[in-house]
Amino acid sequence: MKVKWRASAVTSLLELDKWRKTLELTPIAKHLKGKVEEYFLKQDLSLYVPGRQVAIKNMPTDLRIVLLSIGKSEPYKVFYRVSGYDIEIILIRHPRQKQL
Repeated sequence: MKVKWRASAVTSLLELDKWRKTLELTPIAKHLKGKVEEYFLKQDLSLYVPGRQVAIKNMPTDLRIVLLSIGKSEPYKVFYRVSGYDIEIILIRHPRQKQL
């Protein structure tokens, strides 16, 4: 299994760091990217597909969401889809960021 990052996911990580900067917090994008990849590489998709299905306007169909907590923070929302045996990361959001 391979984790693929769409441009929208990378952009969302950069926006997350900008948002954190306005709150005088340190950047987290690089660390979060590593944790997301680590999480999905541990999953066995033949047994179970983590998360639940969601529908967001102007986003791909068959989208799923999983909540990932980094340390003691609130869980980050990771939007992804399964394509074959690969995971395609679409978007990452913090729960307190502006709604989609």
